[in-house]
Amino acid sequence: MCMSQGRTNSIAIIGHTRGIGKAIADLYRNKGYDVIGMSRSNGYDMTKEQEKIVDAVQDCGFVVINAYAGKSQLNLLKNIYGRYHDDKKKIAVITSTSGTPEGKDEDFDDMDYKQYCNDKEELIRYIKQLQQDLLYRKMSVYDVCPDVVDTNMTKGLWTTLPKLSPKEVAKAVSYCLESTFNINMIVIQKNAR
Repeated sequence: MCMSQGRTNSIAIIGHTRGIGKAIADLYRNKGYDVIGMSRSNGYDMTKEQEKIVDAVQDCGFVVINAYAGKSQLNLLKNIYGRYHDDKKKIAVITSTSGTPEGKDEDFDDMDYKQYCNDKEELIRYIKQLQQDLLYRKMSVYDVCPDVVDTNMTKGLWTTLPKLSPKEVAKAVSYCLESTFNINMIVIQKNAR
């Protein structure tokens, strides 16, 4: 799928139809990249079709794992790493400050949110372990860890906190993917005014 313009000018975005993923897709289209969007809406359900996604990113130089569906982000990253760890790929994984002790909202007593925090915490832990192995390989994995982002998921929540725009997160992703050095984790927050 990513072969049309070659490795260096193609990006696969898992979860590309709205919010952060759409902002990343728009940014890279404007930069002239071959953008390959994958989501449930076009037959790439990462909870059920991991192998199909892993096959589709084979020739992509950049891959963004944005969509959240329980442990599917973690499992997809493991599958991509298992297959392509010796390829020159740059993988950006959108985590969340909710997966860190400092970013977890202890006052928010919702079971779905608690599961989300646990899933993101496990993902962040795995990325940290993975990055140690990647010091000696061609692949790079970046943990892009935004604080509250103004998307449909956060409507009506955390109304007193300053929220990042999806475009701001997209800029952080491009900073990581286009850098000439490794960035283990980039935490982005909107400054209070």
